[in-house]
Amino acid sequence: MNRLRLKLCWGTLALGAALTFGITPAVAAIGPSRALDSLRTGRAAEPATAGLTAAQGTGTPQTAAAGPGGAYTALAPTRLLDTRGSGQTLAAGGTLSLTVTGASVPADATAVALNVTVTGTTASSYLSVYPAGEARPLLSNLNWTAGQTIPNLVIVPLGSNGQVTFYNASGSTDVVVDLEGYFAPAVATAGSYVPLTPARITDTRSGSGEPNSGGTLAQGSTLDVQVTGAGGVPSAGVAAVLLNVTVTDTTSPGYLTVYPQGTAFPASSNLNWEPGETVANRVVVPVGVTGQIAVFNSAGSTDVVIDVDGYFTTGSSTPSGASLFSTMTPVRVLDTRATGKTLGAGTSLTENMAGIDGIASNASAVVTNVTATDTTAGSYFTVYPGGTIPVASDLNWGPAETVPNLTVATLSSTGTLTVYNPSGNVDLVIDAFGYFVPETPAPLVITTASLPGVEAGATYSATLTAYGGTPPYSWVVASGSLPAGLTLSAAGVIAGTASAPGASTFTVAGSDSTTPGPETASAPLSIVVSSSVPFDTGNPASNDTALANDVSAACDWSNSTAAACQQASVSALDAAMTGEGLSPTVIAASFWSLPYDQQLLLLANGDRTARDLPAISGPEAGLDALALTGAEDLTDPIGPSGYSWGSNWAEATNTVEDEFLWMYDDGLGSDNIDCTSSHTAGCWGHRENILMAWGGPTGFGGGCTTISNPPFLPYESCGEIFVKGYL
Repeated sequence: MNRLRLKLCWGTLALGAALTFGITPAVAAIGPSRALDSLRTGRAAEPATAGLTAAQGTGTPQTAAAGPGGAYTALAPTRLLDTRGSGQTLAAGGTLSLTVTGASVPADATAVALNVTVTGTTASSYLSVYPAGEARPLLSNLNWTAGQTIPNLVIVPLGSNGQVTFYNASGSTDVVVDLEGYFAPAVATAGSYVPLTPARITDTRSGSGEPNSGGTLAQGSTLDVQVTGAGGVPSAGVAAVLLNVTVTDTTSPGYLTVYPQGTAFPASSNLNWEPGETVANRVVVPVGVTGQIAVFNSAGSTDVVIDVDGYFTTGSSTPSGASLFSTMTPVRVLDTRATGKTLGAGTSLTENMAGIDGIASNASAVVTNVTATDTTAGSYFTVYPGGTIPVASDLNWGPAETVPNLTVATLSSTGTLTVYNPSGNVDLVIDAFGYFVPETPAPLVITTASLPGVEAGATYSATLTAYGGTPPYSWVVASGSLPAGLTLSAAGVIAGTASAPGASTFTVAGSDSTTPGPETASAPLSIVVSSSVPFDTGNPASNDTALANDVSAACDWSNSTAAACQQASVSALDAAMTGEGLSPTVIAASFWSLPYDQQLLLLANGDRTARDLPAISGPEAGLDALALTGAEDLTDPIGPSGYSWGSNWAEATNTVEDEFLWMYDDGLGSDNIDCTSSHTAGCWGHRENILMAWGGPTGFGGGCTTISNPPFLPYESCGEIFVKGYL
């Protein structure tokens, strides 16, 4: 429509004693019913499992000690210690303290996650990692035989001066330490842990039937593994995952590095092995932007098996089960050598954990060291909350081996865990080091502050939003009523076809999924349904020629900003609106100092609100530039993909005159060259654009520039643009 002279780290747990995410010598075969692929034997027995030397729990209800709740912050792996280069090789009975706080770890951190590797070992031995300044616990974190290189993820509280201490029992060994993350008091919902029933998300062995089956890793190759959306991990809101990663069918010495897909390769390793070994380790790793992790194999070929145990949150929401870590004094909660409950082949043992021996009664998961001893055949343990046995393993062993592994055991709704043994006889020892309890979610708040209007007869859809509580939410209209034809679904979607004009005020209420009693919140809202009467029906029968002549007499191209021209334009617009039975737009003295696009926006909204139409939003980003381009080309601008535009251009004698001409002098006989006969598409199109009530988004943009297009003289042009909606 034209007138004549047209016018853009990775996280932490806090534990009461040094913890490790295990070294398992083998992984369960493709299905949980099959025997093991390979076994490693002859490791030194650890002091807490060789005899009944650990603090023995009573198995009776006790009040949980108040330990600090911890949220995890994952970091890019950083090497803190390598005694091969520092000359600090640990001799038999030797200790070494390492400062961890500073740089990436804040002073208020309560614990750190370290990937600890022993190498250059000269005798069967074990390593204990514990807070500096505290008595060494009767527990071990890594066990090995002479010549082995063994890694393990260790989560340990910080001791004096932000340090942790390493103790070697026998022979000599070098120690390599990589920092993976830390736990600190929670200040937001980010870093909470959501325990899951263990699930297998990758098994590269041919015929496994799992994702990436047949994808054996060759030397120097990397496997991208989809983690979000797999094994119970949601597709969004995931910062990092807790995995049990195992290599098997290894053909040469090598190591495995697990890191977020799409990030720089870190100078660290998660698993190390010799040819023919099957080695497992728990890994906490952030997910990449695509929800994937990358697994790199350094040498030879190897198969990789990955089980997921849980995930840490980003804080974008508080999912059901989100929990924080609490410390406790380490305690032995079960030893079947003492209870006579040795597990036979194909048997399971269910043990109550919540509410006993200092574990909170509402614990959702327990950090434990699970040990198999007195073994008679190669087998494995699966630790799970109960129900169907998952395809996953937590530790593996051969005959006559004693094998420990740290397990973050997800508890059932009644606070129990179940341990399954498929083959031979085995005794089970469980030491508890800490537990997770559900965090108190942020209060439920409805974040929808307003709702868009709609034209009668048009399709409508808007979704209510909220934050806090425990998603998902359910919604109802608590009071008042929606416009006729619209309904609110339990999922929070207001949809339908508005049938009659008018304004409807109502209150919505949202409820979260907290059990047994949900949290609720409410908010008042309104929806304005505008008239669907065709615009030309409401247009003047003819141009207001007399008023237009008054404006023309006071204004010409040379005095558009003169007081007389401005006053004549205001008087004409006021008189025309009064004649239509409307309240005139109030134009303050400061109006004239505003930019042209803001003047046009205020005038257009004055005409709309006088007719009980909702105000339009604007200026819309990017429209000013489009307005200038369109004015210079004498064309409607081309908008971004997915939008169409309705535009008007007018001579810039002043913006009030433009508004008057658009609204009251745009029909046949006016300067509107597109209006060639009564009620054609070009007649009163400017008025229609200003008063239209599109169901989609609306925006306003205006720009003024000096342009020259023959046969017209150079002039200053201002434009108004409205977004018509999505194509």
